[in-house]
Amino acid sequence: MDAGYEHHRWTLGKHVYRILILTAILLWFIPSVSRTETTPTLQQGVEYVKLRLYPQAVDVFKSILSHQPANVDALFQLANVYKLQDELELGIQTFNTILEQLADQNPPPSTTIANPENVSIRERIHGLTHLALSEIYCKQSKLDIAEQHAKEAIQRRPTDADTHYRLGYIYTHQAKFDAALASFKRTLARNPDFAEVYEWLGLIALMQQKPQQAVEYYQKAIEKKPYVQSAYYNLAKAYRLLGDTEAATEQLKLFQRMKTYYDRTYAIEGALAEDPMNTMLRLKLAEVHLEHKHISAAAATYQALIRLHPNLTVGYDKLARLYMNLNMPQRAIPLLQKVLELDPNVVEAHVRLGWLYTVLKAFDKAESHLQTAIEKMPQLTLAYHGLAEIYTQQGHLQKAIDTYRYITEIEPDDREAWEALHNLERLKKGSLTTQ
Repeated sequence: MDAGYEHHRWTLGKHVYRILILTAILLWFIPSVSRTETTPTLQQGVEYVKLRLYPQAVDVFKSILSHQPANVDALFQLANVYKLQDELELGIQTFNTILEQLADQNPPPSTTIANPENVSIRERIHGLTHLALSEIYCKQSKLDIAEQHAKEAIQRRPTDADTHYRLGYIYTHQAKFDAALASFKRTLARNPDFAEVYEWLGLIALMQQKPQQAVEYYQKAIEKKPYVQSAYYNLAKAYRLLGDTEAATEQLKLFQRMKTYYDRTYAIEGALAEDPMNTMLRLKLAEVHLEHKHISAAAATYQALIRLHPNLTVGYDKLARLYMNLNMPQRAIPLLQKVLELDPNVVEAHVRLGWLYTVLKAFDKAESHLQTAIEKMPQLTLAYHGLAEIYTQQGHLQKAIDTYRYITEIEPDDREAWEALHNLERLKKGSLTTQ
């Protein structure tokens, strides 16, 4: 194998998996917060973390802890922020503080538990804390310590796929491939869509000189998560080992395309880390995602822009257009309504709502928005086209004909209007002759 690239791949992999674990922790943890001491301030801190506004998140969690030093929720979130900022020693210190507090709260074995739900919440946090510590020690290449924390996480959260994945990740780096395969098997039993597992299984297969098996694993990884560049490179490697030069060449082309995509997004995200409120950078990032048809990433970028700038129309408008292109009118409509709430003079929003309501056959609402657009821009032929379409669908042929005639008067070169007008006139004439 290409050792240089594989080393880079593993380093990149650690970054990717770090984000994966953070996401899993947040999704796991927020429900438990809502059952304990949830405050708007804590949720605000979590929101800052999602937006990667880490200094602001640190300030929020420290503020909570200044009044409630034993607040495990805030401690857990603060430790996660340290981990994300690569302040690993602070992360270790804070996570260990959580373990100490949880140990002090554990009742003696003979004690009757008054509220089993609280014990369950503590066990969840306990397990997630060990999982986070395991990840940090992996970053520090202290795999023996990482292994112990991963095993402790599995004991406390045996049904969570991420705990078994972390142990498999460690075993892979220790070249304990049989143990890694067993851990990854347990991971997939709990989450069969865990794309990173298929990547590591492919890597193990390559190391064990099983290229056909590696091909199958990498194809599965790409199917589950098609925007990870390393999977294409290693799939090409597997094809070369099988002697399939044509397939290997095709995968290398895809690898180069994904690498270009990754490099562009990485550069923009690096700039956003320095200037997180920069609207133009976020719009550019979304455009890059859309160019590569990574729709979910583009949507997430627009959603982040909306959260950061809730009074800026562009985020709502861009996300609405994306949903329109996906033929999801029910998601697009509230966003366009928000655009008009912020700026009632955005004519395009009225036109788009007219089109969306026409799709939903809510013709009264559609006509109202199109008429409003015309009031603001009397020569806007696009709005008249929308009205004519509504009248046609409702069977009001004369109204549609009159509307198309008006379009040809204000825009004599509108071929679409002329064609529609002739078709409707023939249709009306035919209906009259059959009466």
